[in-house]
Amino acid sequence: MPGPRVRAAVAVAFFTYVLLIRTHDITSTFLLLGEQMRDWTVALGSWRDLPLTGTPSTAGGRGFGPIYYWLLWFGRHVFGPFTDHLPHAGGITVAVLQSAADIWLLVALSRQVPFFLALAVALAIATGPFDVGISSVIWNPPVATALVKMTMALVLCLGESPSLWRIAATAAMAWLSVQAHSSAIFVAGPVLAALVIQPLLRHAPQRAMEAARVVVEVIVLLQLPYIVAQFRTPAGASGPTVVFDSLAHAATVSVGASVSHVVNITTWLLFHTDDSWVYGLLTGMAWVVVAWRWRRDAGLLAISVVPLVAATALFSTWTRAYDSYWFLTLAPAMALMFGLAVAAIPRAGVVEKISMGLLAGIVYLQPSHIEVSAQFFKYPQYRALLDGSRAARRRAPVLRDLRVAFEVHPTTDVQYLYRVLGGRVGDDGAHVAVIQPDGTVIFSPVP
Repeated sequence: MPGPRVRAAVAVAFFTYVLLIRTHDITSTFLLLGEQMRDWTVALGSWRDLPLTGTPSTAGGRGFGPIYYWLLWFGRHVFGPFTDHLPHAGGITVAVLQSAADIWLLVALSRQVPFFLALAVALAIATGPFDVGISSVIWNPPVATALVKMTMALVLCLGESPSLWRIAATAAMAWLSVQAHSSAIFVAGPVLAALVIQPLLRHAPQRAMEAARVVVEVIVLLQLPYIVAQFRTPAGASGPTVVFDSLAHAATVSVGASVSHVVNITTWLLFHTDDSWVYGLLTGMAWVVVAWRWRRDAGLLAISVVPLVAATALFSTWTRAYDSYWFLTLAPAMALMFGLAVAAIPRAGVVEKISMGLLAGIVYLQPSHIEVSAQFFKYPQYRALLDGSRAARRRAPVLRDLRVAFEVHPTTDVQYLYRVLGGRVGDDGAHVAVIQPDGTVIFSPVP
C-alpha cells in the first residue's frame, strides 16, 4: 500500500490526466450544434434570466430542475474570461466537473478498498471512450454523470452513523443529478431510499424517520425553482413524459431483453466492447457476490448492484430505441460493482494481485480508448469557424453577411461565434465575409 504522499501525488496526476484527455483538442473539435448554442446563450445571459427548469428532453417535457444551466452559467464566469467567453468554455466547465467528480470518487473509494483497486475502478470510469468524448460537450448527460459520481463519493464517506447534515448533503447531490438528467434516477433513487433504509437495518427506526424527513425537506427545497416555473406556466410539460407513458401503457414486460440491453450498453460504455455473453456472465456473478457480501450495507448496494436492477425494471416495458447516453449514469455503478466483487475475495494478497493486474490492463488500454474517443462528439469544423470568426471580427466589427465555404451541421449557426466575439451582422455592414475551410476569410465589398 503506497504512503499518503504517494497517494496524493497519484491523485493529482490522475486528475491532470483525465482532464487533459478530455480537453486537449477542444478548440479544434468542440461540438457546436443547435443545442450547444442554445444552452451557451443562456449561460451568457444574466443570472436573473436563468431558467427555473432543466433542458427540453428527448423523452418529453423538461428536466426537473435548473442545476445544469446554473452550473454552466457559473463555469462561464470562471473560464469565460480566458476564452473570450466562447462556447468551448462551457466544454471546459463540463470536463472540469467530470474530472473533479472522478478524483473525489477515487479518494472516497480508496477508503473502502485497496488503493490500486480504487485507482483501477476510477480510471475505468473516467476513461471509457464514450465518456471521454462526451465529457467536454455542453450537454446535460455528462453533468448528470459527474453529479452521480459525486453522490457515490458522498455515500462512500457516510460511515456507520452519519449526521443529518451528511444525509442532507448526500440527498441534495443525488437529487441535483436527477435535475441535470432524469437518467440519474437509476442511482439517485436507490441512494435516497438507502439513506432511510440503513438506519432500519441498524434497528434505529427513530433515526430512519429523521433521515426520511431530511430527504423530503431537501428535495422540496431543491424543487422550489421548478415549482415556481410550473405556477408561471402551468400548461408546460413536465418530466420525461415518454417514459411515464411507456410505464403507464406497457403492452408487454420483457425482463430478459431489458437485462441484455442494460448490461450490453453499459459494458460498451466502459470498455467499448461488442455484445458478449462473457460480460453478461461476469456481470451476473459480480452482482451476486456484491449483493451477498454487502447485504447489510444499503449505501454500498445503492451505488453498485441496485442501479442495475432499477434500470432493468424501468426498461422492461420499453419498446422504443435506446440511446447510449441514457446509461452514462449507470456506468460508474457497474464499474464499482466489479471493483467490490474483487474486494470481496477473502484473501488480501489475492485482492492485491488482481487489483494490480486490473490496473495494468486498464492502463494498457488507454491509447486505444483515447483513439476511439475521437469518434464521439467531435466537430472539426469548429477550428475553421473559430479562426474565421476571430479574423472577421478583427477586420470588420459589422458585416452585411457572414458565410462559410464548407459543410456544417444544419443546426449550426455559422455567425454565432462572430456575434459572441462582439461582431454584428446588419444592413449597415460594408462587407460580406466567407470563412474558408482553413479558417481564413475572404471579404467582398457590398456594391
